Amino acid sequence: MVYEARESSRRYYVLAVLCVLLSLLGFVANGVIPTASTSEANGGAYPITGWLIVAACFGMAPEFVRRARFRGVRVRIDANGIDFPQYADQVMPWDQISSMLAVQIHFQRSVNFELRNPEAFTGGNKLIRAGSALNSAAGFGHYGIITTYYDRAMDELLATVRHYRPDLFEGGARL
Repeated sequence: MVYEARESSRRYYVLAVLCVLLSLLGFVANGVIPTASTSEANGGAYPITGWLIVAACFGMAPEFVRRARFRGVRVRIDANGIDFPQYADQVMPWDQISSMLAVQIHFQRSVNFELRNPEAFTGGNKLIRAGSALNSAAGFGHYGIITTYYDRAMDELLATVRHYRPDLFEGGARL
C-alpha cells in the first residue's frame, strides 16, 4: 500500500483567481475604482489599506499558480516510512514515529506526527521546520501533513498509516 499526494491544481487555480478578484476590493478601497463612498467630500478612500490589499493579492496569486503547476509528489508513505521533503530531506522510518494525531478543523485537515528523535531529521522547508517547535509545544507533534490542498484525502493517508503502523491508532499511542 502506497500513499502519494500531489498539489491539487484545481484548488490552487481557484485560489489564484480569488486573489485577483479580491484585489478589486483593494482598488475600491484606495479610490482607483470609484464608488459612492470614495466620491464623498472627505475622499472616502483608504489608499494605504487599498494598496496593501492589492499588493498582498497580487503577491499571492503567482504563488498559487506556481503550486498548481507543480506536479511532483509532496508526500509519499510506503513500507519504508514517511517521505515528506517539506519537513526532512530523508525518509522518516516507521520505528522513528512514536505517535500521531489526526486533526480536522472546519475544512482544514492534517495528520500530525511525533518523532522519537527529531534531531536526526534535517533539511526541509525552513518555515515548516521553525513551526515544528510551535507544533510540539502546543501538543501537536513535530510536524503535520496538511492534506487539504492535496489530490489525495486524509482518509487515504490514515488508511496507509494504519496498514504499516496499526499501533498508532490504539488509545495510548496518540499525541
